[in-house]
Amino acid sequence: MRFLFEVAVISVLLTACGQAAVDKSHKRASQTSSQTFQAPIKISDAAPTSTYEQPNIVILLADDLGFADPGFRGSDIETPHIDSLAAQGLILNRFYAMPICTPTRSALMTARDPMKLGSAYAGFQPWQNGGVSPDEHFMPESFKAAGYQTAMIGKWHLGHTIEPLVPNSRGFDHFFGHLNTQIDYFDYTVAGGYDLQENGVSVKREDQYMTDVHGADAVRYLEELRDPEKPFFLYVPFLAPHSPMQAPEELKDKYKKRLNRPFPKRTYAAMVDSLDQAVGRVLETLDAQGLTDNTLVFFFSDNGGLKAFGADNSPYRGGKLETFEGGIRVNAIMRWPGRITAGAATQDVVSVLDVFPTFAEAAGIEMGVEKKLDGQTRWSALMNEGEDPRNGDLYFASNSPIFDKYHLSVLEKRWKLVQIIDHKSASTEVENFLFDINADPEEKKNLAKDNSKTVERMAKKIREWRAQHPINGVRVSLAPNPGWRAPLDYAVTVIPADELQKDYLNSYTSGIRGKILQNRPGDKGRLVYE
Repeated sequence: MRFLFEVAVISVLLTACGQAAVDKSHKRASQTSSQTFQAPIKISDAAPTSTYEQPNIVILLADDLGFADPGFRGSDIETPHIDSLAAQGLILNRFYAMPICTPTRSALMTARDPMKLGSAYAGFQPWQNGGVSPDEHFMPESFKAAGYQTAMIGKWHLGHTIEPLVPNSRGFDHFFGHLNTQIDYFDYTVAGGYDLQENGVSVKREDQYMTDVHGADAVRYLEELRDPEKPFFLYVPFLAPHSPMQAPEELKDKYKKRLNRPFPKRTYAAMVDSLDQAVGRVLETLDAQGLTDNTLVFFFSDNGGLKAFGADNSPYRGGKLETFEGGIRVNAIMRWPGRITAGAATQDVVSVLDVFPTFAEAAGIEMGVEKKLDGQTRWSALMNEGEDPRNGDLYFASNSPIFDKYHLSVLEKRWKLVQIIDHKSASTEVENFLFDINADPEEKKNLAKDNSKTVERMAKKIREWRAQHPINGVRVSLAPNPGWRAPLDYAVTVIPADELQKDYLNSYTSGIRGKILQNRPGDKGRLVYE
């Protein structure tokens, strides 16, 4: 019941975050005096122990981290290791993720728009059978084909019921972690089922806080499991600071000045602190093994934080589940000593869609994709001086947490339109918010009434974009069907590939019938995924 209660809390307590002064730093500008860095990690002068030339890739993903919550943004939460990345790397001040977990992870892995994948609106829940289609090519598959060893430690959230959807089938040689989200940090269950595994086999970690486990197993991979003669691609999607709001008591005591009412700010701070400690263990291990100089480290959050659970997205409006800036403009830092200027910041627009092609260019590998990508490489833009605008529009969507209520937006170079569309039983209400996002990044002034033609034009773009979503794609589902029961252990209930049909299409969607019906939904979406 705690699981369902905590999800319900979101819809009751979700409010727009407070606003403060916006960071005005330009591309390649040094950090402002308001940004303080605590105890940066010393980069070792030791020679790399590897014999390969390609850079290692390490992606560290926070879950629901507020924009203003790291120490380098002025927070009272102690994050010395994340701060050290900011001091030693490049801060991406206009990095955009999606407003919720699954679509961000879909975009990260495929460089394709989650709308056309059917994963744009909501996260996959334990009682849902969906996932990103096996027809999609995932980022680790390209790195593996280029000679990299690939590993993932942490939260998957891209499909969990059949073997073709799980990490070991998507390009990862090694997987330790969880298939679902909303995992209990102490007993590793979700909806009552146990969810911690290593390469398809359930594993136990007694009396250990989950974030500590993630950090320890990332270190174990670096120290014991990888081949030191080959480059590696390591993806570490942490649970923290996503709910359930749980943290070790000693860490909560560290933040006694923070209250846990009405929002659990003390617990949230402890969770972010623990996340930073785990990040630190990974960075220290890279340094100890002489790998730092040849490793591209990327840290970011999958979406904005949730104020109801203690996060702060200042100076931006809104938060997780919303398409205002607070829900989609997230912390992001890249570090590669000798290749990326330390202590720099950029205002260039970069999307989570761009990560795959950008890192492929940085590593000099080919992307083994056949379908059209929505992401684009931003490597040259980030490495060069001066502004380099991103081509094309960016779209964002969320159908959480209220059934049949959608938060949508499209971002052009200057204009950003936010729509909140609420489908009631016999009517639909639409709220339009138009912002000059360059002049008003805090989204304080709604210009919709004075720019009706612009609103109409951009609203049409959103309608056409949404028409790509398969109508059987994932949408919000905060509670299971009354007949559903959680498995005792999610690792052992994954159906093997040899027990599945080879093609996901069947008589309901293939052949003449499917061709006739494919376009019948109109701008509501497609009948099936293409």
